[in-house]
Amino acid sequence: MNFKAMHLWLKLGSAFLLCLVYYQIGYELERPQFWLLFSLYSLAFGLSIYLYKSGIKLKYLIGLSFLFKFIFLFSVPELSQDFYRFIWDGMLNVKGYNPYLHLPIDLIHLEFMKDQYFNRMLYEKMGNLNASNYSTYPPIAQLFYSFSYAISGNDLMQNIIVLRLVNIIAEAGLTVFGLKILSDLKRPKSQILFFILNPLVILESTFSLHFEVVMLFFLVLSLYYLYRSKIYMSALGLAGAVVSKMLPLMFLPILFPYFNKKSNTFNRHQILNYLKYILDLVLGIILFYFGFWNDDLFVKSSKTLSLYFSSFEFNAGLYYVLRWIGFKWSGYNMIDVIGTGLSILSLIFILFLSLKHKRIEFQKLISYMLFASTAYYLFSTTIHPWYIMLPLLLSVFTRYNYMLIWSWLIFLSYSAYRLEVVEENFWLLGIQYTAILSIIGYEVISKRKLVS
Repeated sequence: MNFKAMHLWLKLGSAFLLCLVYYQIGYELERPQFWLLFSLYSLAFGLSIYLYKSGIKLKYLIGLSFLFKFIFLFSVPELSQDFYRFIWDGMLNVKGYNPYLHLPIDLIHLEFMKDQYFNRMLYEKMGNLNASNYSTYPPIAQLFYSFSYAISGNDLMQNIIVLRLVNIIAEAGLTVFGLKILSDLKRPKSQILFFILNPLVILESTFSLHFEVVMLFFLVLSLYYLYRSKIYMSALGLAGAVVSKMLPLMFLPILFPYFNKKSNTFNRHQILNYLKYILDLVLGIILFYFGFWNDDLFVKSSKTLSLYFSSFEFNAGLYYVLRWIGFKWSGYNMIDVIGTGLSILSLIFILFLSLKHKRIEFQKLISYMLFASTAYYLFSTTIHPWYIMLPLLLSVFTRYNYMLIWSWLIFLSYSAYRLEVVEENFWLLGIQYTAILSIIGYEVISKRKLVS
């Protein structure tokens, strides 16, 4: 057998083995089996890197990445309970109940709920955290949850398949517009594979059904139109991203210097264009929220969101160090103070990026968005693996690769679920954050400039 034929069989074998790995994770593995999960995940990472570097044409690798996603089509998510809340919210919308105003823990005792097996199953499986808080999933997500339940009813698997297809379609759209942006920036189109072929995205989006990919589709759409100076379409795309997940709001300050097209000083034309963009964005958000609006909406949603910063903690880096120091000093967990302080630090860093230059080009805008979202998560009290899909996607359009390493190491956080009680392994946390901070230091600080 000549070398060329052997290399072909090696590529085919790697793709087939990757299919088996994903099948094992999707249909055989349980979340407490952490070391098996991380071993298979690492193997998937290694095989994906090999396929990326193997010389296979881009169109075939894109096709392969979507083939891997379809392997999970009939699997029940094992790594997260959140999808039960997704279906619950869809069920509430279809039955005429606003998920932003009603707690599952209250509704389950109503007569029409408690006698239905499907409703009780959703309630029991979603977990106490979901059951005792108002929904924080924005209108676009609610729209798809409702669509899924409207056509699937009390069929769990059909709901899962519909939600999974929504994510796959969103990722297909993201791929199309992502390739166009890479072409605009004159960067290798193969970099789109850093996202769509990434095991993190395949498992957290397609397998676990997290809707970050829908938000990212709208964000990419917004960037695509922004580069072409189509302000209204870009603002509408960003509105779609915001009402899928709130996080893209953090990028608004960074957009301000991008609207400066004429000089190196702030000017009237820049301010007017920026304000027009904000107005279009606000109108788009209001339009999306229209069907859900209620006098209590803001109060109850804010209450749940505030818990994110004052009560929730998982897989955090800097926060855990400060929590330990605070506990030594005060004798109790100062999460409310530290969480708020870290949020303020994130805001200060974002404002620093927005004021660092009077004028920035499109490439630098995306780099700054990457740095802003990275800082936001480094300062966060809660970082689930699917959260970092936002900076991972933004890194695709830059020359920074640290998100690839983080997208591998962040799966160490699943060690917390190896027992019945959630218990994080701080040695593994230390490995994760020491490695990622070292790589960020090498890629960003050692270069002495925030450019790409």
